[in-house]
Amino acid sequence: MSIQSSLASPPAPKSQKTILDRWLEEQTADDQEVIRSTLKNPEWRHVDLLEALVKEGMPEVADTTFGVWRKRMGYTK
Repeated sequence: MSIQSSLASPPAPKSQKTILDRWLEEQTADDQEVIRSTLKNPEWRHVDLLEALVKEGMPEVADTTFGVWRKRMGYTK
């Protein structure tokens, strides 16, 4: 392959959306509202909420990954 053809097209931009962001977007508007509200609720421990959401079809991720995502979604302790 020539350098001209290799550099003809830049790579596609990286998506800032995680697998969890994409999963959330696939939910109904009502479910998204409930999930977002629950993510911010400090009465839910990360591991318990992660387990509950995985049972509802959310992709399984490490609890630390879930915790980071949850904080990005507005959780504060």
